[in-house]
This record gives sequence, C-alpha cells and structure tokens, in this order.
Amino acid sequence: MPFLPGFDERWKDVPDCILGITKDIWEDRGIHTLHRYYGPELVVRSPASVIKGNSGIIAATEATLAGFPDRQLQGEDVIWCATGDDSFLSSHRIYCTATHEGPGMFGAPTGAEVYIMAITHAEFGRSDLRREWTLIDETAIWKQILLATGDL
Repeated sequence: MPFLPGFDERWKDVPDCILGITKDIWEDRGIHTLHRYYGPELVVRSPASVIKGNSGIIAATEATLAGFPDRQLQGEDVIWCATGDDSFLSSHRIYCTATHEGPGMFGAPTGAEVYIMAITHAEFGRSDLRREWTLIDETAIWKQILLATGDL
C-alpha cells in the first residue's frame, strides 16, 4: 500500500520518496525518470530561471551535468505536510559536490572542486511533482572556482 493514494508503492513515506527521487535522478543519473516523477505541467523556479515542462527540466539537468559531470547530491532533512488525501508539500536541504570539468554557465572548465548547499521546496499532487522552488548557493560555486584559478 503506498503512503498516499497514487504514489509508487516503492516509497514507504514522504522523506523516502523525496530522497529516493533525488537519488534516482542525480546519483543514478536517471534523467529519464523525470518523465515519471515530474508532472507534465511542472514549473520549476529558481533565482536564475523559470522552467516549464519536462523538456526544459531535462535540458537544464543535462547542461548542469555537462559542466559538472561528477555532480552528486545528498538529500538531507526532509520536512513535509499533507495538503490533501493525495498531495503534500515538502522542503529538503541538499549537499552537493562536483568538479567543474566542462563549459557552461560558470565558464570554461577549471577543474575546481565545489561543495555547495541547496534547498528545494516542492508541491506534489496525485503522484507527481507539480511545482518546485530551488535555491542553490551559486555564490559558493563562483567563489570556489575563482579561488581554484587564482582569480580571487
């Protein structure tokens, strides 16, 4: 029996679901799982952009991995609350490690190792992610890249 109607029986509770989805996408490089976990009308907001739909999310994920191919996300401290019989809100902190090995929004590859924190707030309904708000400490990324290159 799933923890909420419509959700995969694989998950024992909301924290298991949130951490499991994070692992499937990032640790296991299951970018294709975005079609299963993210709803068709998904909107992901961050200070840098607003992305609508899975194709945009997949493109953004691939771009991130092009610049940081070894990126690892460790989900931590999930908090959540039910918003109905088949929906919930969640927040979780994420610790990220990565090496700047490819070109992208942070410039040409530098080989800098980066360690950053992020927080994601999400709205799930009827088994899939509907909306997400993500904050990534991009200042920490820039600082570590600039320190590694001697430009800071």
